[in-house]
Amino acid sequence: MSKTKALTRREREIMDILYRQGKATAHEVLAGLAEPPSYSAVRALLRILEERGHVKHTVDGQQYVYAPAVARTDARDREPVRHRLA
Repeated sequence: MSKTKALTRREREIMDILYRQGKATAHEVLAGLAEPPSYSAVRALLRILEERGHVKHTVDGQQYVYAPAVARTDARDREPVRHRLA
């Protein structure tokens, strides 16, 4: 992973879909999102997640199929710790 950076709410939603389904196309991710952004935005988020090492893809015909690159427990360990202010 090139940068340790906390996932945004939308990135966490996408990762949750991928962990739940095991793998998914961008269209399937889009269908699983509450108040979904545009298809292009989902593709851009998947690319960013892949660059950070959270997601990997394979090619199936003309479609990219995305899957988590690490186990959910390992992904939690990669996230920086956020301390709560009292």
